[in-house]
Amino acid sequence: MSSGYTVNTTSLAIRVGELRALADEVDAAAGRLSGSSGDLGPGEIGAAAREVADQWRAHLGDVRDKIGTIADNVRSAVTNYDQVEQGGADRMRLAVQHSVAEAQLDALRSGAAAQQAGVTRLLDETKGGTP
Repeated sequence: MSSGYTVNTTSLAIRVGELRALADEVDAAAGRLSGSSGDLGPGEIGAAAREVADQWRAHLGDVRDKIGTIADNVRSAVTNYDQVEQGGADRMRLAVQHSVAEAQLDALRSGAAAQQAGVTRLLDETKGGTP
């Protein structure tokens, strides 16, 4: 098992979208609560419902701001993770290219050494008078 960690950036973005949708639902619920018509029951239930709706709306702006901050942080994190992944891929690609180039050079060196050995042997044979 890997000792590192993985980040599912798509999942993070989905969670931010869900938070925004939840804020929209709270806003809609506050609208329905404050706009309720008819008799909600004895006493001041209607006024209390409107007061709760007003409080929800008052705090909803703060919630939306916090969701916006979370969304910005997630976008930054996604960008950072993507850059780290790209950097790792680039380093791996360079390492592979270097390895392949070294292997090709080794093959060329071996071939050149074998060819030089053959030429040296031929010269030695020629100097020794062997036809």
